[in-house]
Order: sequence, then C-alpha cells, then structure tokens
Amino acid sequence: MREPRMRRPAGERAGPSAGRPGATALLRRFAGRASSRVGRRVGRLGHLWDAPLPPEPDVPPPPQELVRFLRDCGAALCRAGETTDRVQQVIVDLAGRYGMRPVHAFVLPTGVFVRVGDGAGAVVDFASVSGEEFRLNQIEALYRFLDEVHERAMPPREGTERLRHIEALPVGYPPVLRVLGYMTLTIGLGLLTYPSPMAVLGYAVLGLAVGTLRELFSGPLKVLVLALPVVAAVLVTVLAYRYSGPVLGESPTSLVIPPLMAFLPGATLTLGMMELSTGSVVSGTSRLVYGTSSLVLLTFGITVGAQLMRAHEVTEQSGTQSLGAWAPWAGAALLGVGLMLSSSAPLRTLPWLLLVLCLVETVQLFGQFVADALVGAFLGGVALPLLARLVEHRRSAPPSQVTFLPAFWLLVPGSMSLTGVGELITGHNSDGLLTTINALLTVVAVGLGVMVGSSTLPARRAVPTAADGTTADDEARTP
Repeated sequence: MREPRMRRPAGERAGPSAGRPGATALLRRFAGRASSRVGRRVGRLGHLWDAPLPPEPDVPPPPQELVRFLRDCGAALCRAGETTDRVQQVIVDLAGRYGMRPVHAFVLPTGVFVRVGDGAGAVVDFASVSGEEFRLNQIEALYRFLDEVHERAMPPREGTERLRHIEALPVGYPPVLRVLGYMTLTIGLGLLTYPSPMAVLGYAVLGLAVGTLRELFSGPLKVLVLALPVVAAVLVTVLAYRYSGPVLGESPTSLVIPPLMAFLPGATLTLGMMELSTGSVVSGTSRLVYGTSSLVLLTFGITVGAQLMRAHEVTEQSGTQSLGAWAPWAGAALLGVGLMLSSSAPLRTLPWLLLVLCLVETVQLFGQFVADALVGAFLGGVALPLLARLVEHRRSAPPSQVTFLPAFWLLVPGSMSLTGVGELITGHNSDGLLTTINALLTVVAVGLGVMVGSSTLPARRAVPTAADGTTADDEARTP
C-alpha cells in the first residue's frame, strides 16, 4: 500500500533551491518564448510571400517605326540577292547605328523576323519577301541608301519612305531596248558556250523571240507570268528543232539553252549551296529546292517542244568552225551590254560591269587551261567577290552587288545542268548524265570559291556618297 506524501509545514524553508523554478520549467519557458518568436517571424514571411512582387523597371519599348524599318531593309536585301547570313548582319549593324541593343534577326528567302529588346518590352515584327527580284538599278539605289544610313541615322519613317521609292523605281529603258538587250545577252552567252558562226544567227532570232515574250508577259499577259518559263522553253525548242538543222546546219541542243538564260537558276543553286555550307540549313535547302523546280519546269517545256517536233529530222553536221580564241571575251562583253539593257543598269555602270566580267572570264579560262573546268569555276568564284569589292571603292563605281550578280551568268552552272537534263530526256546525247553530274560539281566549285574569296575580305563599309548631295534615288534614275 502506497504511503501518503508528507507535506512540509507552513513557514518551513525548503533548502537552497526553494523559490526557484526547476530545470523542466526553465526549458518549457524557453521553448515557449522561442516558439512565439519563430511564429511571429514565420507570420511576417508569410505576409511577404503573399505580397505582390515589386514591378520591374519601366523600360520603354523600341519605336515601332524603327523595327518596321529594319524589317523592310531585310526584305529589300533578300530581293537584291543577298545571302541570309549577310542580311542578318546588316540588320544588326543598322540597329546598332540607332543605338538599339540587343537585336535578333531570323531571315529566310521568303520572310524576315526582327526582334528588338528582351523581356516584356521586346518588339517583334515580320515581313514577307514578295514581289519580283530587284533590277540592277534598284540594287544600286538600295546599297547607296544603306551607305547613307550608316553615315547618317535618318529617322526610321523617312528611311521606310525611301525604301518605298526604291521599290517603285521605273524600268530604265524602253521595251524595244530591253528586247534588244536580251537578244544581245543571248548572243553573249552563246559565244561563251558554243561559239559557232551559224549558231550566232540562231541565238539572235531565239533571243529576240524570248525577249518579246518577256515583255508581253510583264504587260498584257501578266496574269500568266507563272507559265512564262514553260512557254518560252516550248517556243525555243520548237524553233530550234525545226530550223536549226535544215537552215543553220547546227544541233538544236546547242541553241536551246542560251535563249532561256533569264530562267536558269544558276545563282539560286550557288547561293543555296553556300548557305548550306555555312549552316543555314532551312535557307539553303529552300533555295536548292526552288532552283531544282525551276530546272524541272524548263525541262518539261523542252520535252514538250521536242515531242512536237519529233517528225522533223535534224541533220547534225560536224566540223563546224569556231569563231576563234577571242569569242569568250566578246561573249563576256556582249553579256554585260545585254544585262545593262535588260536589267536596267545605269549606263555609267557599264565600264565597271564589263571590267569585272572580262576579268572573271580570264581567271576562269586560266583555270581551265591549267587544270580543268571545275578548277576554272573555283578560281572564277574566288576572284568574283575580290574584284567586285575592289571595283566598288573606285569613284563612280557601282556597289559590289551590281557587278557580283551578273558574273554568276558567266559561270553558268544552271545552263550546264539544264543541258544535261535535256539531253537525258530527249535522247540526243548519251552523255547527258555526265553533263548533269558535272553541273552539280560546278555548283559546288563556284559556291566554295565565292566563300573562300569572301572570307578574305573585311566587312563591307559604307562607301562615300556623292559630294554634291545626290541621293541614291537620284543616282538610280540617272542613265
């Protein structure tokens, strides 16, 4: 049985620890105070967690006019035949001229995306690349205008208006001269590919016919412009297969290609190969697909024309005399004159255009003499950007793009590929497959040469404008 606890009598002292709390009581009191403080702190943190975050600094967005101006500049450069990498770099440089950072651009052959700024204040805009490719007078005006912008950062609204004026520049020459220019261009290319005295007459007639077709399809028959390559290929093939043998004593396949020069995708295929090599997979692939589809359309037209004229026997004559060693340089000169008239290049650009074309042809012939045609194409590609940039810095010389693009017509990878495919389909030459393979290798050689030549050049700087205050639009209108 448990004994009852004995109570201490009242007034009796309890020893040394009497009146002091025990250890357990001290621990409980300390724990209570600590938990109270922690609770208050947690409550304050909870209020901070529930409170809204402070607003970010108010950064004004970039002007919409500037973004639109950068976007339109990129679209215009695409229409001028620039590579997508170069267009992106120009957009970033122009934005830096206006003090806008950071700027991001994504360029395709059919569209331009521009974003200025980061975060919530970023502005994004897009422009589709539509319309015909720029003529040479428009290309010259565009690059003169960009040089002006690098020298003086004009208001974006004014720059956009200037771009509209460049797009609306009229054709530099009347229709008759443009048709004669295309005929001259055809003769020049014929002298480069097959310089035969009797074939020159065929080049002139077929070039005149295609030049007239181009004028009709750009005017009264503009709604049918998509069918122009096929119609031109059918017409040229029918005339060549009907009259080249009986009248000229020449093979029709040697006369078909030069008149179709305006529709050949030589520059497109080369630019596509260059962009693939630099990592622009989407742009490069789209250009190659577009160039291949253009070749397919022309091949379809040649096939239809050959089927229509199958009943006419063609007597191929061998041993036709050539015009001589001077024919390539004469062809390059006629090519320059024809391009000036048909593509509306100002007359003052003709000497520089002829200089670049003749020098590129000389380098190409030297490579062919030393090794073979592929080496000649590679060396011509290397020399092309070097010569165009060197000429650009001379007084009264046009921008490099004006002399750079026509030289692609000299290197003619597109005409070689079309010749090979046409020979395969029509069956007039068993070497068509070899010609097609050589054309593809030529595209690679030209593209590699242009990249090597361009890599040795510094970034393009603004070329001083005219001292008399003449604007780019005024210069483009001046013959």
